[in-house]
Amino acid sequence: MSMDEMHPMFPYTKEDVQEIRKELGLKESTIEGDIDAIIDWFQKQPHLAEAGIERPFVERMLIVAKGSMEKAKRRIDNYYRYRLLAPEIIQNREKVLSDSQDLWSSYLQLSMPKMYKCNRVSVFQLLSPDPSAFSCEAFLRNTFMLGDVRMKHDYFLGDIWIVDMKHATFSHLLRLNPTLMQKAAHLFHEGLGLRIHSIHVLNANSLLQHLVSFMRQFFSPKIIDRVIVHESLDALHMSLPKRYLPKDYGGDEPALAEFRDKYEKEIRSTVTKQFLISSMKMVSNEKKRPNSDINEEYLAGSFRKLDFD
Repeated sequence: MSMDEMHPMFPYTKEDVQEIRKELGLKESTIEGDIDAIIDWFQKQPHLAEAGIERPFVERMLIVAKGSMEKAKRRIDNYYRYRLLAPEIIQNREKVLSDSQDLWSSYLQLSMPKMYKCNRVSVFQLLSPDPSAFSCEAFLRNTFMLGDVRMKHDYFLGDIWIVDMKHATFSHLLRLNPTLMQKAAHLFHEGLGLRIHSIHVLNANSLLQHLVSFMRQFFSPKIIDRVIVHESLDALHMSLPKRYLPKDYGGDEPALAEFRDKYEKEIRSTVTKQFLISSMKMVSNEKKRPNSDINEEYLAGSFRKLDFD
């Protein structure tokens, strides 16, 4: 792993790398050999080989799998499979990245430059109470584009989410497409498998109960138990020190608007744009899968209905 891989959107330090490897028991003397072995396995899979795979991605999957090569292989296989089944949020990136419209015009989805205990802190914030400005497809598409960048360039143990509900309404929840959300959930849980350290909710309103009910359909009880509702910024600072937060939340980092401008620029930079377009090929060819066991309900697009309490 070279620090040259680091992306300006997701900085980390050598100390972060050392701490993460120590936490997971990953030894520098064996990790390169493990990556070689997984790539060798990947290239022998008829349904995966043509899609290609890169060393940084494999190392991130080893981190997710806590050093287990077999678990990493399963996640990689699932990752490519579920990307195939979610073309609405994985494909057609050329048009989006060439469009002059801001990707984050109706909401913010930004990560802080400093990690807290090797966990990446990210902020989710709606910019308008008008639900018509929010697109579920665009939200998920942007989420997985950032995910692709992170799985190559970021180095982290898990995620800490800050969810600001200031402008959230029940109408926003109703705009979440059940089929797309289910596809994203499978890709997130069975493929990426990123660890959620904690979810911090700000400006909670009467929608919170509905939001938690909605989340239960996608997240395990263990993750739901990690939701923390803060009644004030002082309460948030008890969990997350100011040095890891933007000015908007009483922190020492720049304001979210500055991060948004940086993200809009970086995501469309030549190198990042080419990478994101190239990443669209990271899908399996299920026609070539040996002893195909892919669930027919996903191929048919039959997803269970999501309900709100």
